[in-house]
Amino acid sequence: MPKVKPETLAIRREEILQAAEICFARQGFHQTTIQDVIKQSGLSAGCIYGHFTGKEELIQAIGESRHGRDSALLAKDPSDDVLQSLRSIARAFLGDLQREEGLRARRVALQLWAEALRDDVVRDQVVSGIRQPIALIVDLLRRGQKSGAIDPHVQPRGAARAMVAMFQGIVLQRLWGETVSTPEAMHAFDIFLAGLAVRH
Repeated sequence: MPKVKPETLAIRREEILQAAEICFARQGFHQTTIQDVIKQSGLSAGCIYGHFTGKEELIQAIGESRHGRDSALLAKDPSDDVLQSLRSIARAFLGDLQREEGLRARRVALQLWAEALRDDVVRDQVVSGIRQPIALIVDLLRRGQKSGAIDPHVQPRGAARAMVAMFQGIVLQRLWGETVSTPEAMHAFDIFLAGLAVRH
């Protein structure tokens, strides 16, 4: 048997994950079968099982890949201006919610949140996924306090958790079919930021 190149294996793995995400977003974790993923991907059962032992492993792999996607959004438009950096992150997340691919990823993320209540591996992934943006925002707020842009009385961790919770709430509303426009959400976010900024 000829050896399969690592690049080809990585491409196949990504194809399987994308097919699984489409199925999970459409039918949910528990209604989706491996046969559904095989049909969606157009790959053989042997190929699927060559990468993943079953549905549980696929769910966990989707959780890991979601972190990479969110990391890319968090890295958008870095700026020396802390408030501008926070706005850039907000715009990236809100813009992602207006795209079908972004909404599909969030549909799966919502199921991961629920799955985290029964699966310790998924819970660790979800918690890690929340801690990353919180740590980034805490760092930005502390930098802002050092530079004099953010009120020194602001508690960075509490403010960061409130920001993340705000976006989680917007995600839920979008998934329920509510219209959440980027300009409206950015206006609300700017009001929140104004409360953190030093008043001149």
